Amino acid sequence: MKETRKFLFLILIISFIACEKKNTIAEIGKPIPNHTFITVLNSKEKEISLSDLKGKPIILEFWATWCGPCIPAMKKLDRLQQKFGDDIEIITVSSENRERLEKFIKKTKTSLRIVSDTTHHKKFKYKIIPHSIIIDKNGIVQAITSPENINENVIEDLIANNAINLDLKDDFYIDPNLKVETLKIVANSDYRIELKGYDQKKRGGSKLLKDTEGNINGIQMWNSTIPRLYQTLFKIASPSRMVFKDDLKENDFPYNREHQYNLTIEVSNKYQSNWREIGVEFLNKNFDVNAKIGVDSLECYVLKNVANTIKQSKANSSEFLFMGTNLKTKKIKMSKLAAFLENFTPIPVLDKTNLNGEYDIDLEWQAEDPKTIHSELKKYGLELVRASTKLPVEVMEIYKKK
Repeated sequence: MKETRKFLFLILIISFIACEKKNTIAEIGKPIPNHTFITVLNSKEKEISLSDLKGKPIILEFWATWCGPCIPAMKKLDRLQQKFGDDIEIITVSSENRERLEKFIKKTKTSLRIVSDTTHHKKFKYKIIPHSIIIDKNGIVQAITSPENINENVIEDLIANNAINLDLKDDFYIDPNLKVETLKIVANSDYRIELKGYDQKKRGGSKLLKDTEGNINGIQMWNSTIPRLYQTLFKIASPSRMVFKDDLKENDFPYNREHQYNLTIEVSNKYQSNWREIGVEFLNKNFDVNAKIGVDSLECYVLKNVANTIKQSKANSSEFLFMGTNLKTKKIKMSKLAAFLENFTPIPVLDKTNLNGEYDIDLEWQAEDPKTIHSELKKYGLELVRASTKLPVEVMEIYKKK
């Protein structure tokens, strides 16, 4: 009897260890962790369990309606789903709410199965969307990649159970041999400036710095190209206002690690109002290309007040929140709205409303249908139209150092 107990105890221990070793994160070459998506919005099945789909190749696509690169990726996957039909299962997963995703479905009439799910992140790890996971008929992860790498040949190989080899998208990989290089430091009693090379632990972006009293006294910029560094310091609304001189081209500053820099500027109270100028002077001194503000005549959109119905804000303080094409504001000037809209147009946007007050504006248009921005602006009596002629615009000129 005692031996029987020992044997059963051993079996329990082995079972426990086996459960512990069970794969719980999506990894190439390993079984996909089982997950049940419980809110399927456009399918007869209201739930999808990955374990029930074995025997059929699966593509999991993680995306969002506010993500610019996600929209063309979804169109491409939709075409592939229609071409291969029941031979493949493409499941697209967004953390957005049901209402927003249903608007996307109604507008695009997509054939892709769309899921609203906020519980998947522990099993399917990523930082940047779009993000694709390819699973074979046996439930084994064959690729973790970007949707741009998925095409008809890949799906044909997947259906035929052939091996596939796609570029890995690993948002968490850290190369131990890739060190951050310090390129230049200037430090004195008035200010401190530090220029570094690419930092794999950071994403592109910037953050204003504040002193102990909450006053802005500098900035940190991460993994930015030279034009982007200048653009941020000059407060130029978008890259559409960059003018390249002396045979320079935008392609001379590719978005790769050899051309990305990290810059920190922090100043004393004495220079609190001049940290941007100090930063520009530093860049001009330390790079072979320089930049300055100028004026050029360009094709433009203009923001107009056509109905004269918008009321001035009664809010006590300003607020400016956005995620992709969703904007929520209080007490902002029209020039700030025009600058925001410029992020979604290929040419500059100029404020021609003649509205000098401050306003509360909430916009929620659909990236899959850019025309919806017009109906959103119409709620405030505003209109965005293309100018009939080129207009003088403040630009940033990038030129070779003389």
